[in-house]
Amino acid sequence: MAIFIASTKSISRSNGQSAVASASYRAGVELDDKRYGKTHDYSKRSGVMSADIILPTALASAYTDISRSDLWNKAEAAEKRKDARVAREWLVNLPHELSEQDRKSIAHQFAQTLADRYGTIADCAIHKPTQREIERGADPRNFHAHIMFTTRTAELNDNNEIILTDKATIELSDNKRRSLGMERVNVEIKEVRQLWEQIANEKLAEYDHELIDSRSYAAQGIDIEPQIKMGSVATKLERDKYESEREKAEQANKKGEVYEIDETPATIRGKINLMINERNRLVRTRELADLREKQLFIVPAAPTPEYKPSQDSNDELEQAESVVERVKQVRIQRQIAKEAAEALEKRRIAQQQRDIADKKERERLLAQEEARQAKREQRRAQIAKEEAAFKAQHDHISHQGLSDQHRLLKIIDQKSDFGQHLSTLLHLDQQMSAWQRYRSEPSTTDHQKQLADREQHEIGSHIIGHSQQLLDHIKSISDLSTRKTHTKTLERVFDDIKDRQQSALSPEHQRQMRTVSTEITGYSRDINRSRGMSLGF
Repeated sequence: MAIFIASTKSISRSNGQSAVASASYRAGVELDDKRYGKTHDYSKRSGVMSADIILPTALASAYTDISRSDLWNKAEAAEKRKDARVAREWLVNLPHELSEQDRKSIAHQFAQTLADRYGTIADCAIHKPTQREIERGADPRNFHAHIMFTTRTAELNDNNEIILTDKATIELSDNKRRSLGMERVNVEIKEVRQLWEQIANEKLAEYDHELIDSRSYAAQGIDIEPQIKMGSVATKLERDKYESEREKAEQANKKGEVYEIDETPATIRGKINLMINERNRLVRTRELADLREKQLFIVPAAPTPEYKPSQDSNDELEQAESVVERVKQVRIQRQIAKEAAEALEKRRIAQQQRDIADKKERERLLAQEEARQAKREQRRAQIAKEEAAFKAQHDHISHQGLSDQHRLLKIIDQKSDFGQHLSTLLHLDQQMSAWQRYRSEPSTTDHQKQLADREQHEIGSHIIGHSQQLLDHIKSISDLSTRKTHTKTLERVFDDIKDRQQSALSPEHQRQMRTVSTEITGYSRDINRSRGMSLGF
């Protein structure tokens, strides 16, 4: 009787898996893994009956093709996350009652249907148990197919080459599927299992074989207890013991001795599964109407008429039932412990992620502060450099003598008090103009312009102050003719300075300049009206 197996799992980097390595092992070929720079060679493994790439119908009709190596290297290259799912595998049991061709046909039909449904590419490898596996206890009817699918949909680019694009719908999270109006992933997986049941049963029905059922034993009303999962470690221990017992039997046979192979399981899991098998065998052998659960058990198709359950068989059944009940309790406790451990691990991971996020935030803030500090240091260094250049300019302007070509210097006595005062005023005017030129130079920075503004403001105050002092000095001169001449000279010089330095003066200085200008002009008019009389100033 055919059995139903249709299970799926992800091939993920988080589990240390590679799509290229997985495809190499299942197809029994040599493949180069470009991502990891390795070569996976399983070309010598036996048990691979066939391995075929199956494209979605839309791509196959475009007469395109892709090699196994290119396909799975592209699948790896399409994923950037270190925990990405790089492939999805469906494992299906192929009914041993069917011919080799029929088994391959339904495996390919199943793969083609899923490839068309999701737009992905399938890699279907059909296996059979090897002689070595059979000798170690494997079921010789264990024909099965490993069907790997890309997790991303396949399309053709402008060069008619196959590329992998968006994630297939079966790979989306439940939240994303819900936002798209789709059922949860487990609902879709159940539908795929039913699809395999339908495809396999259509072929089995052609030959009047018993059909398979995707439902659980409980859903079918069959009181069959599933075995616990052995795992790779326990399985290896069981196989190692079998190999050791067989070698002992062969050695004894060579010596003409008889050695009885110890068939008891080597592990606790093996012993539990043996008891579960015995319990299930008893359930299949007869009806147990007096069982407390009052469940219906399957009776053999052709039971022996004279068969009558013995008290011994009842005792065996009760013993097996007790073991199964203990197994159930252990499973429950393990599940509770597993869920608690998973919850604790989730909290630990969440706390670890928060700690990492906090650390990154602190590092970011520290980096920002260091960058700001470096920028401040750089700015201070730049300002120091600019101020040093400004000081050199300041020294140059401050110590620059008054031009000998100035026209007023030729008509006044530079050694007189008036001449010295006027020379100072002209020198201040020359400095103000020099700072104006400095400010307009392209190489002058904003900071240097601010320093120049302060210098100009100070010079403006000096010009106003010296002009007032010069006017007071003129008023103290007793000779009227000299006062007139000096006043006229001061008025002309001050008006030139006021007009020339207008833009460099602050509003307050401009107001003060106008006041001093009015006072000088007024005094000049008064002198001209005096007609030689003493003005008494």
